[in-house]
Amino acid sequence: MSSIRATVTASSSTTRILIQDSLGDVLLARLGSIEHAQRYALRMLLEAIALWEQQAMEVVLCADDSCDWHRTGLFEALGVARETALLKLKLVPSELRPVRRVTRLTGLGSFARERGHLRSGGT
Repeated sequence: MSSIRATVTASSSTTRILIQDSLGDVLLARLGSIEHAQRYALRMLLEAIALWEQQAMEVVLCADDSCDWHRTGLFEALGVARETALLKLKLVPSELRPVRRVTRLTGLGSFARERGHLRSGGT
């Protein structure tokens, strides 16, 4: 199992990214909508971090049915993940999960949903 994990949560207005390693948070990001991003921007960002860490990254992608993951270059038209040596992908439905409160990096809002996916072994 990889020691670097990521959760990407997409909505109609924002894309939230949480990346953690065995020591804790590596990256917290709140970006614009995936619909307005360059086609391969998300894939390139995740691969760049995996290269930086010199290991494959397990990625959980969370969104409702309105999100077009195919547009990001991470999935084929039939919903099959385009995994690489650097990225291991898993798609989960966006849902609220109960989470416990822990002191973490702050400034971009709550990443409770993303932490819940990482904690539950979604990767």
